[in-house]
Amino acid sequence: MEKWREREKRLYEISSHYTQVQGKISFIEEEEGAVLLTLKNNRIRKMTKGNWDEVPYEHSKILVSLKEAGSVSSEQLGIGQMVMVRGEVQLFSQARNPGEFDFKDYYQSLGLDFRLFAEEMEIVDAAKSPLLERLRKFKLRSKELLYRDAKEEDAGIFAAAVLGDRKGISSEIKDLYQKNGIAHLLAISGLHMSFIGLAFYKLMKKAGAGFWEAGLFSTALLILYGIMTGGGPSVVRAGFMMCVGFYAACLGRTYDLLSAASLSLLLLSFHSPFLIMQGGVQLSFGAVFAIGGLAPVIRGWLGKDHLFAGSISACFAVQMMTLPVTAFHFYQMPPYGLVLNLLVIPLMGGVLCSGMGVIAFGALNSVLGTAAAGTGHYILSLYEVLLKTAGQIPGHNIILGRPDILVLAAYALLLTAGMLFIKMLGKWENGEKKEADLPKERKDKNAGRIPYGGKLLFLAGFYLLSILLFLPKPVRGLDAWFLDVGQGDGILLRTEGEAILVDGGSSSNKSLGEYTLSPCLKSLGISEIDYAFVSHGDQDHLSGVKYLLESCEDIQIKNLFLPYHGREDESIQSLKELGSKRGTCVRYLTGGDFMKIGTLSITCLYPGKEDVPGDVNGESQVLKMDYGDCHMLFTGDMGEAEEQRLLGKTDYHFLSEVNVLKTAHHGSRFSSSEPFLDAVSPAWAVISYGQGNSYGHPHKEVLDRLKERNVTVFQTGKSGAVRLETDGTRIRFSTFVDGNQNHGYNEGKEKE
Repeated sequence: MEKWREREKRLYEISSHYTQVQGKISFIEEEEGAVLLTLKNNRIRKMTKGNWDEVPYEHSKILVSLKEAGSVSSEQLGIGQMVMVRGEVQLFSQARNPGEFDFKDYYQSLGLDFRLFAEEMEIVDAAKSPLLERLRKFKLRSKELLYRDAKEEDAGIFAAAVLGDRKGISSEIKDLYQKNGIAHLLAISGLHMSFIGLAFYKLMKKAGAGFWEAGLFSTALLILYGIMTGGGPSVVRAGFMMCVGFYAACLGRTYDLLSAASLSLLLLSFHSPFLIMQGGVQLSFGAVFAIGGLAPVIRGWLGKDHLFAGSISACFAVQMMTLPVTAFHFYQMPPYGLVLNLLVIPLMGGVLCSGMGVIAFGALNSVLGTAAAGTGHYILSLYEVLLKTAGQIPGHNIILGRPDILVLAAYALLLTAGMLFIKMLGKWENGEKKEADLPKERKDKNAGRIPYGGKLLFLAGFYLLSILLFLPKPVRGLDAWFLDVGQGDGILLRTEGEAILVDGGSSSNKSLGEYTLSPCLKSLGISEIDYAFVSHGDQDHLSGVKYLLESCEDIQIKNLFLPYHGREDESIQSLKELGSKRGTCVRYLTGGDFMKIGTLSITCLYPGKEDVPGDVNGESQVLKMDYGDCHMLFTGDMGEAEEQRLLGKTDYHFLSEVNVLKTAHHGSRFSSSEPFLDAVSPAWAVISYGQGNSYGHPHKEVLDRLKERNVTVFQTGKSGAVRLETDGTRIRFSTFVDGNQNHGYNEGKEKE
């Protein structure tokens, strides 16, 4: 950890300079219009006052993005070459809101420090690694054969399952597999490695090879296959465990699954400790520990001779072990995933054989390759039918939110108690059976035993009870998040089981709804937004709301309130139409409208029906929200003219009690005027804007006005999402970026 902290200091030094890196190519990947290179053994220099200064830096890997139209083409590049690149450094972004994917943590776990956009490049040493380069060429050729001889959608899945290349899978297929809990089939995992490794091992044995010859050749094959597919943590884990198994067979020793998995995890941890915190790694190892630890207990109780007892035991154990990991990292789960995995996993071998057949036979003849793709096509078509059918069943996907440490601890106790209970039942039944076998005892050997169907019902009940433990709990008090949406606004409030969204849009983050707003809502356990307010018709206030209505089936908006004076705007009309299609109740809000949501009161102060806004920003709803002694004012993009009109028509008592102000128009100098701030006199202010925006928000004049009035200011562009918690008496603020990201806030930032 100390080494990583030192490296991070160097990263911030580099990020502000034009940088030169000399390193060896260890991985090449092509994207649309660009080539991605991974460089290792790097020597880094930064440009300072016209000179290249050496940066003392521990050897690390970096990601280089090179435009195809550059001076060096992808055909000239190869693994093992020494290259020199110059360009701008971009640090990997960390999560700035709850639920967001943290690119910094992910790439750090892979040993990558930063990304460099290469403007110049030259090959220092053109010598390539013969073996690694052949593997890369073989992968490219295999991918060409898959896309030539199989249907495009099938080829994308074949390439993912056989070659580890997931770029060809459509977003619809990814979403379909992920929502139904079988996305693991689209990645190289233990299932794929064991299938390939064992198949080759058995072929070698049947060909007359001894244990050592078959084991060594199979180990070598797995290592080469792992390198070709990218060598991800799951691939390394599965490959290492298979190699240990071959070694055990060669020595005539017993292979222990849990010991092999533990050793693999230990070695991966030494290589990169951050890998342990990645969801994919936890799922991969969790599944292995479930199969090696929980499954034998369950199978021993069900009885080894019963129909599908082995498959049911394995699937149930894996589902129970990975349930908390799924909830923690993905915030939702398909309750029917257990049944679907029972159906689809046995058929995955056919998909793998079909994909490998396309490569093998397609290299001989295109007709043979197309024929080989047939089996896989029909299996994948069956998958799609099953998944779409499951998607029609009520409750096919449950949003759980990210569980806290108490829920995880309670689940660990529940799972432990359940397994001990099953073990005790198994011992009791075995005791009953032995007694029944005695000559003078009753002849009915099943007397006193639980029937097989009853055991399956018990497991199903235990599974449902576990899910209930993870269901989101109602919020105590009021919990408000001022989200970092980039250049825009987005405020989420939760109270007593209700969720309220005020705006949700961005002009700088084009994928706000998909990658920020939707994950945030799911991580907080929100599947329904009870009330959504759109202040006015600018995209930086509604783009995320539009995504939820148009493309997000998992989250429903029950009531949508649109600005009365914006009802003729095209963007507002579009929202109304989308809301009507989704069954959302749509209403227009105007000054004087009031509603009560439990203990929370919401009042629209401006503009009234008689007010005539001068532009779109002037249409902004001004909302006052009251929760006990906490009074918040949300102002949208209102300008100084609208502030003056509001002051002229509103009883100052309504404004003077405000203690939290969401500053208008992202901190523009044309809002938050001195008379308005004097009338409101807030204790805290939150400014929502995008880092490095071209508008200069927040303007210095606004910050100075707030400082003169001793207002504590929180800025989403600096601190990420800002959180407000109150019980109606005390108010506490906290920030996300510089806090504990596992819990969402920083205790050191609180102010009561």
